Amino acid sequence: MDKISVLSDSPVQPYFPLKKYGYTLERALNNGNRWNVKVVCSIRDIDSNRYVSTTYTRENDYLGLLETTSYLKCNNKLAPKIVKLYPKDKTIVCDYIGEFLSDYLLNNPTDISLSLTSIFDYLKDINSINQEQKAFATPSIIKTSLRLSKELTNQLDFLPELKTILPQLEDSDIKFPCGYGIEDPHIWNFRIVRTEDKIQALTTDYDYFSEKVNCFWELGYLYATFRWLKKISLSLVVRLEQILLSLMQYQDLKSEFMFWLGVLSSYCGYRDSLRNLMVNGGISKLGEQYRIIQELDNKVSSLASEVLAEKEVSSQLLLPSQSKTCI
Repeated sequence: MDKISVLSDSPVQPYFPLKKYGYTLERALNNGNRWNVKVVCSIRDIDSNRYVSTTYTRENDYLGLLETTSYLKCNNKLAPKIVKLYPKDKTIVCDYIGEFLSDYLLNNPTDISLSLTSIFDYLKDINSINQEQKAFATPSIIKTSLRLSKELTNQLDFLPELKTILPQLEDSDIKFPCGYGIEDPHIWNFRIVRTEDKIQALTTDYDYFSEKVNCFWELGYLYATFRWLKKISLSLVVRLEQILLSLMQYQDLKSEFMFWLGVLSSYCGYRDSLRNLMVNGGISKLGEQYRIIQELDNKVSSLASEVLAEKEVSSQLLLPSQSKTCI
């Protein structure tokens, strides 16, 4: 049986500057709507060796990829190996590493649990680099969505609970562990590397690599992106969600809050569609997504309230005794 792939070849050819160096384009590996920023391609050299090329529009992004991969290597973390640089073309050629997570899950159903565990371990491992306890900061994608709520006054009450509770959390002195991580931990951005004795995961998308990420927020964001596989295999998505939720089962309250905040952050990617639908006469076309966003607004806000209440209880327990002490 042929292997299943969720990636389809586009009839439109992307910008490919490496032909003059003897490389052959196989196919683009990223969505066409991102080609104005970067083009990621599967390529072969004159000896038919396979590589992955990344061509950027902006030099800063090109230099950013070099910096991030070098930093990960210096910290002994799994990352693509750079084999050739073409600075004039703002292009980096790397060894082809791993299989797309989505394809691997579809083609290796017996490895689902090991694959998700390897991703969890990878995110925690990367997050351990220079990890610090930091005050809560509202994720940028949530901030943008809250601004949408102001724009659509009297049309759509977007995230009504969060816009009240998150400022309280920011003003508290409650801290969360933050370290290096991925601001776009979408299912399409992970790869699986399988050897004889283990399965490893990694990301190959470092455009939104940050040192202020909570790994449970990443995990929640990833969980939400499983929805993109529902049309291919609903049963697979159900299994993926069950396994990831089981990994969260024994985490503390703050980790649970960050996880579901990550889930909501992923769904907030619909904000532009919501805005457009308001202009064009209603929200019915995104009714299901909006319903989920409303439910997540309630869930995340409830967890945030519990986090604040937990802090209040802890503060009360730490207050000095009011009774006289015998000397």
